[in-house]
Amino acid sequence: MAQVQSVERTFSILEIVAQHPDGVSITALSKEMDLAKSTVHRLLGTLVARGYVQKDTNTGYYQLGVQCLVLASSLLNNLDIRTIAKDALQRLAKYAGEVVHLCIHDKNEVVYIDKVEGEQTLRMYSQIGKRAMMHCTGVGKALLSGFSEQAIDQLMKEKGLPSFTDTTITTKEELEQALLTIEKQGYAIDEQEHEDGIRCIAAPIFDHDGHVIAAISIAGPIERMTKERVEGDLTRAIMKESHDISAKLGYLNK
Repeated sequence: MAQVQSVERTFSILEIVAQHPDGVSITALSKEMDLAKSTVHRLLGTLVARGYVQKDTNTGYYQLGVQCLVLASSLLNNLDIRTIAKDALQRLAKYAGEVVHLCIHDKNEVVYIDKVEGEQTLRMYSQIGKRAMMHCTGVGKALLSGFSEQAIDQLMKEKGLPSFTDTTITTKEELEQALLTIEKQGYAIDEQEHEDGIRCIAAPIFDHDGHVIAAISIAGPIERMTKERVEGDLTRAIMKESHDISAKLGYLNK
């Protein structure tokens, strides 16, 4: 498809200006684009008039305008996490051969919003729309890793830390230590904490502001989800997919 020269030049200006947060002069723009100043000035005039570029009256330099933020905010606010994560969930389910979940938190609970079955059959608690406690599930702990101390205190006040198995976290000290580990290593393990015989690995999903807004997990029976496998190839696989989903949501991992 043939490109429209003026449109291509306009977007080139925006891309160059975006690389200079302190602003860029029309002389520098002309040189980088190999265009006459008069041409660049004309294109800038349109962008300034539409609010996509602004001119600093003191320096005469050009910077991105507020309208760029309006467009970016509109895009980010309308991103559908299920649509964005779908391919990643399918890849993980195919690779692991186990069930893969996408979850969010609501009212201090985990909500399962998507699920892809692996080749292996598995009977477990989860189904789309189902809710679970946060302190005893891999996805729940991954989501909690983004909570403030005050939010965790509120969670404990509302929900407590009830025991489901012999390995369930039941004290604030245990939970805080687990969350520190998750923050450090980037993923969470559910070591049969919600259901006996089920092991899970989960990773948080970040939005463009760096907030944890969702989590993905791989779950299966301990006979197949061995510690060696979970801590080896499945860790690498889920971390890659969680990073890719976060990047699509605008997160920049610094």
